[in-house]
This record gives sequence, C-alpha cells and structure tokens, in this order.
Amino acid sequence: MECKDIIRLMEELAPVRYACDWDNVGLLVGSQNKKVQRLMLALDPSEDVIDQAVREGVDMLITHHPLIFGSIKRVNSNDITGRKILKLIKNDISYYAAHTNLDSAVMADEAGKMFGLVNTNILSEEYSENLYKLCTFVPVSHALKVRDAMTREGAGHIGEYSNCTFNVEGIGTFKPLEGTNPYIGKINETANAQEMRIEVTVQKDKLDRVIKAMLKVHPYEEVAYDIYKLENEIDRKGIGIRGYIDNDMTLEEFAMKVKQVLKADTVRMCGDPVKKVVKIAVCPGSGKSVVEDALKAKVDVLVSGDIDHHKALEAWEQGMAVIDAGHFITEYFVVDYLRDYLIDKIYNTDEDLYANSVKLEIIKAEEKEPFSYIR
Repeated sequence: MECKDIIRLMEELAPVRYACDWDNVGLLVGSQNKKVQRLMLALDPSEDVIDQAVREGVDMLITHHPLIFGSIKRVNSNDITGRKILKLIKNDISYYAAHTNLDSAVMADEAGKMFGLVNTNILSEEYSENLYKLCTFVPVSHALKVRDAMTREGAGHIGEYSNCTFNVEGIGTFKPLEGTNPYIGKINETANAQEMRIEVTVQKDKLDRVIKAMLKVHPYEEVAYDIYKLENEIDRKGIGIRGYIDNDMTLEEFAMKVKQVLKADTVRMCGDPVKKVVKIAVCPGSGKSVVEDALKAKVDVLVSGDIDHHKALEAWEQGMAVIDAGHFITEYFVVDYLRDYLIDKIYNTDEDLYANSVKLEIIKAEEKEPFSYIR
C-alpha cells in the first residue's frame, strides 16, 4: 500500500473539512507516495513515540494530536519540534495527523456510546454545509441520460435516499445566431423545443463534478443551468456530545462509572456528590472551550479533561457539575478505534486497490498518561 491509500481511508472516516480553522491536520511530514508496510498509531507525537516508530521500522505514523501547530520558521535540532521532524525525515517516516476532524467525525459519537447516552445532539457545532440546487433544461429525449450522469456523481442525495430529482416538462424557446451549431432549430429562426427541467440538490464538494458530468452528456451546444445556494444545512458536525442516561444516578455514582468506563486511575469531581444527574455532556480531550455550550444546553454534568479551577467553580455556581478525567484518558480510546477501522477496511474489503498488495501491519505505540498521581 502507499501512504495516499491510507490517507484516503482516514479522510473517508474524518474529512479534513471537519477540522477547526485553527487546526493543522493531514499529511504533515513525508511523501504520500511512500510505500507503507508497517503503520503505527498513537495519541501523541511524543519523542518517545517517534523513537518507537524508528525502532520498529515503521513507514507511516498517524497520531491524533498534531506535531506541528502554526508556522515554523526553522527546522533544526535545537528545539523539540525540530528534532522530531528531523527524525521522521531521516528515517523516511510519513507522518499524518487527524485532530479536530476526528473529534467531530468519531470522538463525540463514540464517547456517547461509551457512556450509554440516548437522544444525543452535538454539544458545540463547528461545521455545517449548505446544500445547492442545480437546475438544467434538456430535450425530453435526453432527460434520462443527463439525469443519470448527475446522480452518478452524487447529486440528489437526501438523507438515506439517492437519485432524488424533480422533473417538469415544458416548452423552451431560443434563436440560434450566426456561427452557432444548434442541436435543434435553424440559424436566425426562433425554435421551440419540448424540454425537461431537471432539479437536483448537490453538496458543495460534489458540485463541480456533477456539472462536468451533466455538460459531458448534454446535447446542447450552450447548456442553460442555474445554481442556487439553499438555506438547508446538512452534515452538521462538532465537538462533544450531549444526551441522557437511561437511569438517573447521583453525581458520585456517575463519576465512578466514568472512572470504570475509561479505566482511569482517578477522576476529579466538582459538584454536589448526592445530586441526581440525567442530562450529560461529554467532550473527550480538553473541555474548557465547551463549558459555555454545556451550560446553555442545561446539562447536569460535563465530562471532559483540562477543566481549570475557575471554570469548574463557575460551572458549579451555575448549576452544572464537572467530572474531569484528564485529557489523555478521555481520548485514548480513539487509537483502538482507528486500528479496528483500518483493519476492517483493509483486510475485509473486495476492492482491487488491495488485491495484489502486501497486507498492512498496524501496530499501536506504547503510551501512558503523562501525569502520575500521588495519593
């Protein structure tokens, strides 16, 4: 396999467009054409993880947290980021990061399942996409051919339905001028044509290729078509999730459940231990930025990491408890998730892409919570 094949699978799962504006995701070091036989997965691009990748003869490393944030003015061995980049380059290891795009695509939903949440919604919406309406006018004789070309490229998807179109038959008029080569009609004479108006909805990232497919099979020399940006939003994604647990618990009981589910050594709790909690918000990783969203959603408790003293106290004073299990432990489950996903995609597929390639070996880096606790 090549690096670009693995990138394709990663971006089918977590498209780059889901990433927050401030984030840095994708292939950050190395070549997409690199042959990959050994792949390592990790949460953090620590120097220890990169050293493991070197020792294990890894061809590609994927981490959740990006190694490179913001601009880099120099790459040398005098600073930690430079040393890591140089090690990756020296050992020909391609490096890929999937951060907030993976948060939005996977982390929130999986966290909700882990804690048994029902009736869930996004906690903090970061991404949504407007639909477009594409209308064209085609001779009735060619309507099926044009319609099929558009839907094959992804037009007309509404929820779990495909090939959704609206068609109205009518009369089109036009006058071919000097220098034209009309499919119907004569030069300098107004012509009437029995036409079909075809309407389809299209996602923005598919719009160009749908139009190209339509133009390729359309019989007219000059094709009339309209594009409208709709108010309809689809593909809403975001950070964290909120929902309900089936049976109410006290805050202390739920904190114990969090500890058990995450296999955490310890969790911190801010709130009344005997207060009943039913409406739950979960944000794997750092949850400081979603405290206000959780308060607006009127949840009973927010489960996350990296909640500082002041934010936790302010939340409690406004009626919301906080359970802080730490950044690392609330996100580490995603490494196993990615391993299972890639194994399933690569080993359990009929695609020609993998038919004659060496099967990929996927290994997990050895990582542990960077903080230790003295009791």
